[in-house]
Amino acid sequence: PLQAPHCEHAFCNACITQWFSQQQTCPVDRSVVTVAHLRPVPRIMRNMLSKLQISCDNAVFGCTAVVRLDNLSAHLNDCEHNPKRPVTCEQGCGLEMPKDELPNHNCIKHLRSVVQQQQTRIAELEKTSAEHKHQLAEQ
Repeated sequence: PLQAPHCEHAFCNACITQWFSQQQTCPVDRSVVTVAHLRPVPRIMRNMLSKLQISCDNAVFGCTAVVRLDNLSAHLNDCEHNPKRPVTCEQGCGLEMPKDELPNHNCIKHLRSVVQQQQTRIAELEKTSAEHKHQLAEQ
């Protein structure tokens, strides 16, 4: 939350930023305000807001949780409905990826990529090893 310094009206950061993209006034009393003028709200207001009950951001994906605002970020990290929550492929490759990418995941394609990376690394190590052997032979 942010507050206009003169009129002391308080706003959500995202909302007031969107408002300021159209005009540089306080939405309540129309006094002149810019983003640079805005300040954090007093601690007492932050404390009051932290106790608000908020629906999970993943409600559109099926989450029915309602949590205190100060617990929302912790809930979002663990929310089983979060499409970006990391999950592990259980079909063989063990790759960790965002949950919403799992339906399009192809284990064979991923494993081919891993094998290719390992073959490239082996080739680099063999080249380095050969150079070291040559240097040792010269010494």
